[in-house]
Amino acid sequence: MLQARTLTVLIKRPIEEVYAFVVDPANLARWTMSGPGRPEPEQGPLIWSFGHPQGRAMVQVTPPNPFFVLDYTVRVGVQVMRAASVRLIRNGNGTVLTHTSVQQPLVSDAVFASEEEWLQADLMVLKTLMER
Repeated sequence: MLQARTLTVLIKRPIEEVYAFVVDPANLARWTMSGPGRPEPEQGPLIWSFGHPQGRAMVQVTPPNPFFVLDYTVRVGVQVMRAASVRLIRNGNGTVLTHTSVQQPLVSDAVFASEEEWLQADLMVLKTLMER
């Protein structure tokens, strides 16, 4: 079984606003410090590409839905580098965002741990941006 890690952040903004922002891949460059550049639509609205040290990274996201769910995969070539599930939960007038990553077979423990540290920083940027 592969490792999985869940990160949680509380955001003092209505769930509808947070979800509308995170579900739009065009916003990724605004809150992901670890992101390698500006996203570009690749194959319709659900597949985007980014620059990556190993070539183009393809990000596939689930379509917007009424359940406040965003699942995504990041591929470089044929290799899945990241598979994750994001869930937003209403918390009064705010939002609980959970992000669960599953370590992929060809991703080392050290790389997976490092990516999770970057992701935690990204989620803090998202929180700050949304709460402004």
